[in-house]
Amino acid sequence: MILPSYTEAELPLPPYEADKIPNYTPSLVFSGVALLKKEFDTPWLGSVGLMKAVFLELNSNQLNIYELKDKAVASMVEVLFHHQNHDNRSPRLNSISSSNSDDYVFDGDAYGEDSVEHGPNVFGKLRKKFVSHKAEKKLAQLPAFSQFANNGMLLEPTSDVATATAFARYHRGKMLHSFTLLNLQVGEAPSTNSVSYKEDQTSPTSAVALLKYRNTLRLRIEYCQILLHFWSFYSMVHWYRNLCIGRDLASSLDTRNVTRLKSIPRDYSASNIALLSAAAREALGRFQGDSKRSLLYSESSTSSSSDSDSDSVMSRCTNETACTNYNDYSVEIYGTKIACLEEYFSPVEKQYITNCIPVLNLYDKWVGLRVTVLNYERMLPKNDALNVNENGRVFILPMTFSSVVKTYQKQFKSLLETLTRACKEYYVDDKGLVSIDCQ
Repeated sequence: MILPSYTEAELPLPPYEADKIPNYTPSLVFSGVALLKKEFDTPWLGSVGLMKAVFLELNSNQLNIYELKDKAVASMVEVLFHHQNHDNRSPRLNSISSSNSDDYVFDGDAYGEDSVEHGPNVFGKLRKKFVSHKAEKKLAQLPAFSQFANNGMLLEPTSDVATATAFARYHRGKMLHSFTLLNLQVGEAPSTNSVSYKEDQTSPTSAVALLKYRNTLRLRIEYCQILLHFWSFYSMVHWYRNLCIGRDLASSLDTRNVTRLKSIPRDYSASNIALLSAAAREALGRFQGDSKRSLLYSESSTSSSSDSDSDSVMSRCTNETACTNYNDYSVEIYGTKIACLEEYFSPVEKQYITNCIPVLNLYDKWVGLRVTVLNYERMLPKNDALNVNENGRVFILPMTFSSVVKTYQKQFKSLLETLTRACKEYYVDDKGLVSIDCQ
């Protein structure tokens, strides 16, 4: 028997087929409206500006921030946030909480107490009166804004892509910022509402740095420090969790360290006075919220795990998706019902959860931190006597970096089509930024 030659024994190759690449599906999607305030443009350069209504889009490991297309709608959002969450807001003469206006236990602060320690001075009272008058005139126009009904303006966030896409089609404006979440720092911004209830006093906050509005996260994202003010406590908690997940996704698989969210507060004690007062208030004047919460939570709980971990307050509030049934959770303002999940958690649960979220103060130090710069090639210095930019090694003086960042921010909208989204990591030194060699 003669064996066939090697070439004859080869099997013919299969015919070439152009396989279709599957559509891109992000592993994490979360969207909603919030107020944005930039506190620092760089670790050495402060920023002055007011709260601005924006649309947030969390796409896996990046956070995109857009302005709202309609300026009138954006202005109404800002007035509503101030009316709902500001510590010095005016009495709700024309506004009632749906079916339980007398039991709105968070009017004074986030946990039901009346905050008088940080009251306004004479100038503050005059300014408050002027601002309140303007706000009342603006709020009187609310019935004409039908898009606020049934969470149409995404004041409460959503993880539904179709809902976010529909919102973006009509309300999303130009992109203001696009950040990577690598090396993100996020925590609750201390306010006059919450500072007395944080049990971790290892990093006390100066009274002058306290915010006068609740439900706010402070982010150190890339080289910036920003505030994100959310519509409700429920919204803030869900944004905190998803930002932590996005930060984990931004790390490479080799260095990824999945965050374990804190579920038991440090130094937690049942004898805590604030906790006991909240529990007593809840027992004496509790509105019928438990039945409504059980109805709202029933859909998500059927699909969740039955493990013991899922029974904790922190696990329950973070494992469920953003709610879509707002009939039982709304506030009525000038005859318009607006979705609001502020009362979804009881006072006791709020205190428990907020003590599981770390605090990030206004002037916490930057030195020693890692920061990631997106589109870093646009912010490289010249190689001169003061700065270094040679063979991938970079050192940037604080003033030089602040200058190039301001130039980049002014040109951002015109550069959108040409940005490469390349990243570079730096170490924050007291003398400037030092690049980290990742090779």
